[in-house]
Amino acid sequence: MPHEPKRLVFHAAEDRRTDPLVALGEGNAQALYVRSYLWDLGCQVIVEEPYYFDHDYLAEFGAFYGASARGYPNVCGRLTLFDSKVVDVATFSRQFDAALGGDEAAAKLLNDAFLGFIVLRPIPAAPFGRTVLRLYPPRPGVLDRVTEPCRDYRVHLAGLPLVVKGLAWQQQDRGVSACATIALWTMLHSSALHERYALPTTVSITTAAHKTASLGSRVFPSDGLLIEQLLEAIKEHQLSPIVMEGDRRDRDGRVFSKERFCATCAALLRSGYPVLISGTRRGGHAVCAIGFRPVQRAKIEVGRGGLEDSNFEHIYIHDDNLGAAVRFKIDEEAGAVRLTPEAPDPGPRGPRPVKDPCLVIDPLTPRSIVVAVHREVRVVPDQIHAEALERAELLAFALEKAGFGEGVSVAPKFVRLHRYLGEELRTVVAPKDLARVRRALCEDVAPMSYHVAVARFGFRGEALMDVIFDTTDSELNCAPFARVVFSPIADSLLEAITADERERTRWFGVRIQGF
Repeated sequence: MPHEPKRLVFHAAEDRRTDPLVALGEGNAQALYVRSYLWDLGCQVIVEEPYYFDHDYLAEFGAFYGASARGYPNVCGRLTLFDSKVVDVATFSRQFDAALGGDEAAAKLLNDAFLGFIVLRPIPAAPFGRTVLRLYPPRPGVLDRVTEPCRDYRVHLAGLPLVVKGLAWQQQDRGVSACATIALWTMLHSSALHERYALPTTVSITTAAHKTASLGSRVFPSDGLLIEQLLEAIKEHQLSPIVMEGDRRDRDGRVFSKERFCATCAALLRSGYPVLISGTRRGGHAVCAIGFRPVQRAKIEVGRGGLEDSNFEHIYIHDDNLGAAVRFKIDEEAGAVRLTPEAPDPGPRGPRPVKDPCLVIDPLTPRSIVVAVHREVRVVPDQIHAEALERAELLAFALEKAGFGEGVSVAPKFVRLHRYLGEELRTVVAPKDLARVRRALCEDVAPMSYHVAVARFGFRGEALMDVIFDTTDSELNCAPFARVVFSPIADSLLEAITADERERTRWFGVRIQGF
């Protein structure tokens, strides 16, 4: 049957007669979570497009659903979401028409109110397709979340351009994708990758995973991917996989200490790389971490170096069993990290309209971490941590000899060189010095790689210097390009370590004065 024209429908959020999310029922954990999340964001109006041709679902339809005797349609619906800046449905309708007519003030108001979008697939058991939701706003009195993997998504509603920052999430359907496929699909949407690589579909990921590592199992319907297949799928998408296992053991295999788990995830998330966490939750399960909430650094023992982000309490995870950007509490039990979903305290709107779906989701015990990085990045986070900590210990020793009662912190991450020069330096170098520092990095240092590893050394909350490492060589040849010094303290510490500038350059790179 041909598709007949249908009108856009404007709904009041949480209207039990018409809201399409309410219509999904109380038994759908993902719907309960999304409704709770939108309640906290102040969602007021939902615009329903009855017809929406979604790139991901069309691939799923061609690979699987189109051959089903059930007669699935090839078209989805899309919900576009707006907060209370639009007041109510009647007011929204007037503002929407004004924006479509070219009223710039109305268009700006709707962009400011835009919360994201949800693609609803015609799959009764797994209706949530590609979904991007705005993150919670910053909270007063706490450090802002680190969500570097998130990026801008641009959509059009009847020709009206709208922009939201987030990272795509969807539900596994077990026809084309299971949890690991969904987690990898989210990873490949990240801010670190989307500029150079076409966005994949779940079909392309599952097909790539079976191309050279099918292991005798069928492709569709998908029974899930083994870790070996995940790695093959990453390589088929012209990226390099990195696998990191836990540093401890329990009776079922490898587990992570909190320090290793937090430090590894933080370095990758600060680099814009989402983290695929494979673990156990009533069997195997895979999720994708997209951010974390840093905490105030604990005092580092005198004479020691310590990783800056090794003790945070919350990590934000896309879990296809629950929803997007779910807050997970990080606990350590019997030496092993456990991740437990928990809803934040209700916001200004008060109690949420549905029961808390987090209460029925079991904790996850991480056992391995997988990340997809650019092929040019040939060193792993563990190597950069080791190189940075070795140098931090030297600085801490000099501090101890000088009578200071605290060690040195270090925060490593990967970054594109142009972003370091363009955005990162601006946050730590005074405007009067910025041009000189940027030119010196280009003129006084040997040509640097497209991607670099930057380790920021700190003391008592003050940035001492950045050491910039090459990422294109082997572990044995991992070497620094340069050090950008932000404080005279760093110079005096290095001089206390050795009077030979050649030795300082060998260990910390060419000196660039950043103050």
